[in-house]
Amino acid sequence: MHREIIPLFPLSIVVFPSHLVPLHIFEVRYKKMITDCRGDDGHYQAFGISYENDGEVAGVGCAVTVVRRAEAKADGSFDIVCRAKSRYRIVELFEDEAYLRGRVEFFDDDEDDETDPALQELVKTRFRSLADLAAQEAGAKIVDGEGVEEEMGRGLEEGESWDIAQRTGIEVARKQRLLEMTSENARLQNLAEYLEELLPVLEARLLRKTRVKTNGHTPEA
Repeated sequence: MHREIIPLFPLSIVVFPSHLVPLHIFEVRYKKMITDCRGDDGHYQAFGISYENDGEVAGVGCAVTVVRRAEAKADGSFDIVCRAKSRYRIVELFEDEAYLRGRVEFFDDDEDDETDPALQELVKTRFRSLADLAAQEAGAKIVDGEGVEEEMGRGLEEGESWDIAQRTGIEVARKQRLLEMTSENARLQNLAEYLEELLPVLEARLLRKTRVKTNGHTPEA
């Protein structure tokens, strides 16, 4: 597997491959990091975003590259948008610079992992149910995907675990576990179980809200 030394940006978030990540850069060390990542040709080398919790940096993260950088504000801070790419495992950490660096080993899913269509469809169905419940709670209705943002629709069509996980509101620790998995089926199974637990909770909450609005009566179908 390919290894290299890259700058690391510990954050309280988990990012998934292919997703866009907006960041506000204001600390001196990270302004330097972004500047150091910029090549003479204007393109940026990758840096890693690793989940940090209570001072502990997770062993698996995701490399990103800057695709857009805004002009600096009066205080010297600036906004960037990054595209997440490959996942990595940290082999060794270096603290000899203003910012953290790491020798990382890039990895992907297992080569023999073929997505189970039935499992994929199950997750997509449960996710659509989740989206519909959320829409009902907001006083709207989703019909055949109408009203769902284009990016969400793309994720549903492809059934990719990354896209669905990003939109289910799962806790960051679970996102980290998904990031570390090397099987699409394992991620889909994890999401299927999570959605199975979540849907009845949302249904009950929606029913309670409906009863409050109807003075304690359940509306007729």
